[in-house]
Amino acid sequence: MQTSDEPADFNWLDDSALLSWRARARTELERLPLRSAAREALSALYDASLDELVERARKAWAKTS
Repeated sequence: MQTSDEPADFNWLDDSALLSWRARARTELERLPLRSAAREALSALYDASLDELVERARKAWAKTS
């Protein structure tokens, strides 16, 4: 998984694809050395993907309320 090929904006992924991306990213984060530049970059993307998930959940929750 190369971070340079990954989107900084996860809006274009559907929910299933976003969850799959996060699973692959978690696996890769476990493999990368703790203080490597690649891990830091992927970790930042992983955090951004969580922000996207939270926003989607907020919108879904608002629709049902």
